[in-house]
Amino acid sequence: MKPIFSISLLFMLAFSGPASAIDPCNCKGYAGPGGPCYSGPGGPAYDGPGGPAYSGPGGRCYSGPGGPRYDGPGGPSYEGPGGPVYRGPGGPAYDGPGGPAYSGPGGPCYAGPGGPCYSGPGGSGENCPSVCR
Repeated sequence: MKPIFSISLLFMLAFSGPASAIDPCNCKGYAGPGGPCYSGPGGPAYDGPGGPAYSGPGGRCYSGPGGPRYDGPGGPSYEGPGGPVYRGPGGPAYDGPGGPAYSGPGGPCYAGPGGPCYSGPGGSGENCPSVCR
């Protein structure tokens, strides 16, 4: 391989990971053509049948009973007591001091300089636990 091609390939591989980490169901970012949140046909956030952000029955973003985004009792997005994303004291997404989603200094979801969720200069935010999102 030619050196320029090798360097280009390495550069593309190094920076392709974060774009795939974007949640198409709750996309935040550029939504124009070619952007990570483009919702037109073939786009990474396309919400039509068969698309990565389809919210109809059987789709990745379906929030009805039995769907991956269902937030009623027993659902994977239920925020009530005992639910997998309950934010109250003792819950798996509790943001108070000592909680698994604490966003204050020293917490697992701290987004300030030096924190695991910091994405500013010198930080990548890659060590941010999923409970913080």
